[in-house]
Amino acid sequence: MTLPKGKVPNMKVILTQPVPGLGEPGTIKEVADGYARNFLLPRNMAVAATRSAVKQAESQANVYAKRANKAREQVQGQASNVEGKTVIIRARVGSENRLYGSVTANDVADAMMAQHGIELDRRKIEMGETIHRTGTYTATTDFGSGITAGFNVEVAPEAAGAHGKATKASGDTASPTMQATDDAPASDDAALATDDALTSDEAAAPIADDTASEEQAEEEVEANPS
Repeated sequence: MTLPKGKVPNMKVILTQPVPGLGEPGTIKEVADGYARNFLLPRNMAVAATRSAVKQAESQANVYAKRANKAREQVQGQASNVEGKTVIIRARVGSENRLYGSVTANDVADAMMAQHGIELDRRKIEMGETIHRTGTYTATTDFGSGITAGFNVEVAPEAAGAHGKATKASGDTASPTMQATDDAPASDDAALATDDALTSDEAAAPIADDTASEEQAEEEVEANPS
C-alpha cells in the first residue's frame, strides 16, 4: 500500500503506562508509526492495538476505572472529615496580641492529629497568610485529584502559670502566706491582752502593801500609848 505524498503512517497502540500528553494505562491512541515503533513499543509503554489486545485493554480499563472511583471516594471521605473542623493552637502572646514567633503548617498538622485524630500532610496545608497574631484563620489541605478541604485555625493565648508555663485555669484558693497574715491580728490582740493583765496586777500590788502597813501602825499605837 502506497501512502499519499506527505502522509505519515499511523499506528493504533494501547498504553500500558501513563504517558504525558497521551493518557493513562489502557487508553487506545493513534500515534505516528515511527513514534510507536521507535519510542513507545521498545520502552514497553504501549502495545500494538490488535483485536485481542483491544479486548484485553477494555477489560483492564474497567478494572482501572473501578479502582480509581473507589480511591476517589476514599479521598472524598477524608476531605469530608476535615471540612469545617476547627483546631485550637495556644501560643505565648506579647503586646497587641502578637505571637512570639508564628504558627506553622507543622503546628496545624500536629493540632489536627491531637484534637481530631486526623493525619494531614504538612506539605499540603495552605494557610494563605503567615500567622503572627491571635485570632481565627482559614486553611485548606490538598488531597490530590482536585479534592481539597477547608478548616479553621484558632490561635489563642496560652494560660500562663508559674514561670510562664501554660497551665489549666483553676479556682482561687487561700495561700499559706495569706492565712498567716490573716492570723496575725489575733496574735497581736492576745499579746496586748496579756500586757494589760500584767499592768493591772502590777498596779494593784502596791495598793495592797500600803493598806497593810497603815493597819500595822495603828495596832502598834494602841498597844503602846504614850
